Amino acid sequence: MNMDQQSGQRPQLSREEREEIGRRTNAGFARVERTAANEREAEIPTGPIGQQLTEEEIRRRVGSGNFETAKNDPQTGSINS
Repeated sequence: MNMDQQSGQRPQLSREEREEIGRRTNAGFARVERTAANEREAEIPTGPIGQQLTEEEIRRRVGSGNFETAKNDPQTGSINS
């Protein structure tokens, strides 16, 4: 896959070349995913990580104005927020 010296663009890959790149990429991801977990650990912890924050702690972290605005906001929060 050489860059065209005059246009600075890469030539189009064939379908077979694109599929081979995809297979190699997926194999690399699968290899990493298999080694990421400790094989001796059968269970994944799902309990709470920390303690529940109080309203005072949240107010301190975000600021009183932001806390009051968010508390009185009638809009439903985004799932990505």
